[in-house]
Amino acid sequence: MTAEVISPPTRSPAHSELVLGRLDQVRISVAPAPMASLVSLVVDALGGPRQGISPDWIRSIRRELPVDAAQAVIPMFDRTRALLPSCLTPLGIDGAPVKDQLAQVADVSPDELSEGVDQLGEGDVPQPWQSALRQPRRWLSLYVRVLSAAWQAYAPIWQQSTALRARETERIGAAAVTGGLDVLFASLSNRVRYDAETLYLSDRHPYRVELAERPVVLVPLVSGATASVFNLDEPEQAWLGYPVPGLSRLGTSTPEATDSLTLLIGPIRASILRALNRPSSMGGLADHLDAGPSTATYHCTQLAAAGLVLRQRAGREVRIQRTPRGDALVDLLS
Repeated sequence: MTAEVISPPTRSPAHSELVLGRLDQVRISVAPAPMASLVSLVVDALGGPRQGISPDWIRSIRRELPVDAAQAVIPMFDRTRALLPSCLTPLGIDGAPVKDQLAQVADVSPDELSEGVDQLGEGDVPQPWQSALRQPRRWLSLYVRVLSAAWQAYAPIWQQSTALRARETERIGAAAVTGGLDVLFASLSNRVRYDAETLYLSDRHPYRVELAERPVVLVPLVSGATASVFNLDEPEQAWLGYPVPGLSRLGTSTPEATDSLTLLIGPIRASILRALNRPSSMGGLADHLDAGPSTATYHCTQLAAAGLVLRQRAGREVRIQRTPRGDALVDLLS
């Protein structure tokens, strides 16, 4: 069982698959999980997969890291993928403070670490982990020092994100109670795709698992615009970390959403759906949004993927119209 941090997708990305089954039977919850965001930041800061994190944040993290401890952790990551045993990445669903979660990691036994490393993949233990397992208690101490130092720099940022995370919890709740989980899943990230009762997560080393009767825990990440951390094979749950919406506005005043449709799909896509009470051209939608054609096209593509609009070519023009499902969603949530 591992937590996986992955790099941005290539032009033709592979995907790990989480088979959900019928959405009306999927149990879903949201967890703040600051440790998941912290691990995402540290992985990027130490040369692992890029997570789209602000350079200022990366610099502030790096300034705090003890050099000897950082050097012990760096070998575990490369630019495409970072795999960590789940014992080193507690999710903290119970709301335990970060200091308690770090103490939990510090108390991991050598046997637990060895077992977790064995589960990172088939075949021989990777060389960097062989070195760590020769002195497991020392390595764990250095790893905890890295996370503790990074948290000192990151804690104020996490605190500033309280309103963003609360708003995302509302959005997930709105999707759950209105039967809009498929729309929610389709809008999580450009590295997540939903189709035919299955979530596809961009991954250079793909695998496939069944959700079965486990819940799905969504973890909004307060780290980078392309952040992706997930663990699909824990026995108690499958969890998925994705960028919290509005991250670029962190530190500025965030206007309150006025309705559930805006909460669920965002203000731009909500504006498009409302404007489509009659079919429109792509140019007409761009004018309505006061945005460029590429912006209108991008958001219409996402709405089409969620089954909310149809695009039809009429000569040299592309016409957009709401589907019956789009009509129902507007009526229900506005």
